[in-house]
Amino acid sequence: MTDIMLVDDEVLALEYLKNMVDWERNGYHVVGCATSGKKALELFDRTHPQIVISDIRMPGTDGLELTRQIKEKDKETVVILLSAYRDFDYAQKGIRYGVSNYLLKHELSSELILKELEEVKEKLERAGNKKKIYQKYFMNQLIYHRVTAEELDKSILGNRFFLLLLHKRNPVIQGEFAETRWTEEEQEAVRNILEESLENIVFYAADVQITENNWILLYRIENTASKYMVNSLILRKCHQIADQLELCLQMHFNMVYSYEITPEEISETFRTISRQIRYSVFWEDEAICAMEKMPEKEKKAIWGEQIRILREAIYGSEEELEKQIEVIFSGIREKEDLEDCKMLLPSLSNLLGELCESENCKEIDLKEPLYTIREIEQYYCRNFSYIQQKYARKARLGYSRTVLDMIDYIEKNYPQELSLELLGEKFHMNGVYLGQIFKKETGQTFLKYLTNVRISEAKRLLLEENSTVAETAQMVGYRTSQYFSQIFMRNVGMKPQEYKKQRKE
Repeated sequence: MTDIMLVDDEVLALEYLKNMVDWERNGYHVVGCATSGKKALELFDRTHPQIVISDIRMPGTDGLELTRQIKEKDKETVVILLSAYRDFDYAQKGIRYGVSNYLLKHELSSELILKELEEVKEKLERAGNKKKIYQKYFMNQLIYHRVTAEELDKSILGNRFFLLLLHKRNPVIQGEFAETRWTEEEQEAVRNILEESLENIVFYAADVQITENNWILLYRIENTASKYMVNSLILRKCHQIADQLELCLQMHFNMVYSYEITPEEISETFRTISRQIRYSVFWEDEAICAMEKMPEKEKKAIWGEQIRILREAIYGSEEELEKQIEVIFSGIREKEDLEDCKMLLPSLSNLLGELCESENCKEIDLKEPLYTIREIEQYYCRNFSYIQQKYARKARLGYSRTVLDMIDYIEKNYPQELSLELLGEKFHMNGVYLGQIFKKETGQTFLKYLTNVRISEAKRLLLEENSTVAETAQMVGYRTSQYFSQIFMRNVGMKPQEYKKQRKE
C-alpha cells in the first residue's frame, strides 16, 4: 500500500475528494485528512505519507508553503496541488518547490487522479531503489564507525534509534555446525516484514546483511514517543517481526535488540550485539533477547576483543598497531597453547583478507606458507602495517571522504563497466557533480583515473601472471583486445606484447 494524505480547508471538498476514489482497492491507504496547512504538517510528522494531495489556496499555511515545509522534512515525498484557479505564477512557484503536478479542481475525476498516481508510483519506485542503495552504503558506514557524528545527516535519519540483529540459526548435523544462509525467497519475504512500521511511531530506517545468516537492522523512533514507552514499543516491534516470520517462513531464528540509542552509539552497539549472537546455540529457539539484559560474555569469546582492537588500530597510529600485534602474539608465545593459536589464526586471516579487499591490496599473498610462530607474527605485522600505510597515504592526500570512497569503489570494481552515472546511483549523488569534485581534488577526470587503474593492473597481469593480451583485456574491463591494445599503446607508448617482451628480456 502507498500512503496518501489529503488536505483541503473546505470540509465538503475534502469529503468529496476522499470518496472520489476507491483508494484501498487501487493500492492506496489514506493515512488521514487535514483541514489546514498547520494540521497537515502535524499529521505528516505522525504518519509520513509518500504522497500528499492538497488544495493550493488555504488561509495561513497555503499549499505552496505546505509543500516547501514538507520537502524540507522529506524531499522524496510527492506533492500534488489542486486549485480552482488558472494561476500561472502559482504553478511556476509550485514547480520550484518540487510540486509533482498542478491539477484544476473542476477537471478532477477518479480516472484522472488514478492516472496521475500511477505515474507517481513509478517515480517513487525508482527513487526507492536509489534510496535502498544509499541506505545499505550508509548503514555499512555507521556500523563499522566510518562516519563521525558531524557527518550524520540527522535531517534524514533523526536521532532516536534501536538496532536489531536477526539471526538464522545454524543446525548441528552429525556433531558439526552446518552453515546456513538466507535464500532469495526468504530475503524477499523477510524484507516486506521488516519494513512495516509500528503504530506510526517505529519506522524502518536501513539494513545490511553482514553474514550469510545475520541481518542487522536499524529502526527509527519518532520523537513523539514517550521515553517511558520506548522499550515496550521496541519489544512489540520484535514480536511483530517474530510472529510474521513464524507464520510465513516457519524458520528457526533468534533476535538480539538494543534499547534506544543515538546515532553515535550505533557502531559500539553493533559490536556488542555481534558478540552476543555467537552464543545463540545456548538459547531457546525463537528467543528474543535484549542486549542490555544479557550477561557480558566478552571475556569468554577468545580473541574477539583483541581482533576488534586490532581492526581499529589499522586506522590509528603506527604505535597502536605495533602494540596490539605484540599483545596478541606475546600471549600466544607465553602460553604455547596450540588450541589458542588455532582459534586465533583464522580470525587474523579473515581480517587480513577483508582489509585487502577493502583497500584493494592485491599484492599481498594471502596464501604464503608459514612454519614458525615468529614467521607468523612477522607476516601479519608486515602486511597489516602495509595496509595501514596505504590507507594513511590516501588520507594524507587531503581528499574528501566522497572522493576517497569513489577511489575505493573504482579500485575494487574497475573490471566492470563504470560511469559517473553509475557512481551517482551508488553514492546517491548527481553523477556530473561527482565528476566535478573528483577532478577538482585529484586533478584527473574520472575516466583518466579509471584508465590508469586498469593499465596498472594490466601491466601486473602481463608480467606476474603471464596472462595473454586477450585474457588481460577481459580481466581489466575491456571488451575487446584490439581496443585494449589501443588504450595501452596510448598510455604506455608500446603495445602490450612489446611491453611484455621488453620487460621479460
